[in-house]
This record gives sequence, structure tokens and C-alpha cells, in this order.
Amino acid sequence: MVAQSTISDLELGKKGTRRDPVARLDKVLNARGVLVDAWDAVFSGVGMTAYFREAAEAEQAAVKIREYSLGLIPGLFQVEEYVRAISELAEPEAPPEVIDQIVKTRQHRQRILERPHPPTITVLLDEVVLLRRFRDPQVMVTQIDHLIEQSYRPRTNIQIVPIDAEGHAGLGGSFTLMEVPDSGAFVYVESQQTGVSLKQPTVVASYDRTFADLRSAALPVPASRSKMEEIRGSIT
Repeated sequence: MVAQSTISDLELGKKGTRRDPVARLDKVLNARGVLVDAWDAVFSGVGMTAYFREAAEAEQAAVKIREYSLGLIPGLFQVEEYVRAISELAEPEAPPEVIDQIVKTRQHRQRILERPHPPTITVLLDEVVLLRRFRDPQVMVTQIDHLIEQSYRPRTNIQIVPIDAEGHAGLGGSFTLMEVPDSGAFVYVESQQTGVSLKQPTVVASYDRTFADLRSAALPVPASRSKMEEIRGSIT
């Protein structure tokens, strides 16, 4: 027997889950694949690269997410204008419907932030990410405003690693650490053409130490907010 509240929570994005539980629920409800198809429509196809799918599923069930970003605003905090700008740069020949699907998928991922009990999220953002400009300057104005707003969420910490910080291990690239009930901790690392989830305890521990070092180099949350406001005010 499946409670109606469970189904409603999944439909509204209030409760995280992964594909296997969705498939089991589909079977229990005799939904004939409708639930699985809906899940796949969001987490596969043109809206998401195949190599990111496992990490995206884990993200939906994670209780703790820690991300260091050296190149882009993390997907959970990207506004639509930013998603479109970076997607059009990455796929200049992509038709509008493909870009629309990418936006839709990104927005679906972000629904975890609206849950009654969202994951605890700590983002360490390299300052250079905020200094990047697009053809339309308003893109970064809107994006930084959104980051500032999100920084006030009780379970969200957004900290800036200043551009004048001494050399650090994070210069090797962006990464995301996640903790998922019943699955443990893992780290997701992505390059331009691929991404991989690493679960070996020694590897996860190494990235955990790197994240701790980076956080010690980052500005405190209030100072990070002030830095974002300063950069946003400099955009013309």
C-alpha cells in the first residue's frame, strides 16, 4: 500500500528519490510505465548528459551537498537566463526546443531547494566565476542577485574563494561531494566531455580534505555576500 501523501510529495518534488524506487512505485500502482517515463523525461535525453544522470539522481536524494566551482555557477543555483547563455555557447547549433529542455531539466533539479526539509548545501564559488560576462550584461546581474537571495536560505551556505587567494588544490577543477542515505558519500568530478562518480573511501576522503582547505580560504558568508554585491554593482 502506497500512501497518497508519498505520491503527492514525489509529484511536487517535496521528497527525493531515485529511479529504482520510482520504478517500484510504478509497478505497485500498475502505472504502466508512466512514472518511469516521466522520470526519464527529466533525467535523460536532451536535457541532461548521460554521464551526469547518476549524480543527478543522487542529488535528488542527498541530505548533504558540498560543491566547489571553478568555472560555472552550480546548476542548483542557475537562473534561466544563465542556463540559456551557457547552453547556447556550448551548443551554438542547438534548436530552441533543445535549449528549452535543458532549462526545464535544470529547473526540475532546483525543486529540491523548495522542500520542507531540503539538503544542507555548501557552495564554494571561485570569484572568477562571478567576473565572467556574457553578451547581455543583465545575465550576470540577474544571476548574482539570485545567488545573494539564495544565500539567506537556512540550509544554504554560499562562500566566495577570492581571486587573490594563494594557490590551492581547487585549481585542479570543480567537484561535488554528496551524502545520500543508504548509499554513503561520493564525489562527482566533471570535465568538458565526461563526468564520473567516485566512491572509493580514500578518494572521497581526499576531496573532503580539499574542500575543507578551500573553505578555510573562502570568505565568511557575510563577507561573501558583500563581495557578490560589490561585483554586481560593478556590472555596466
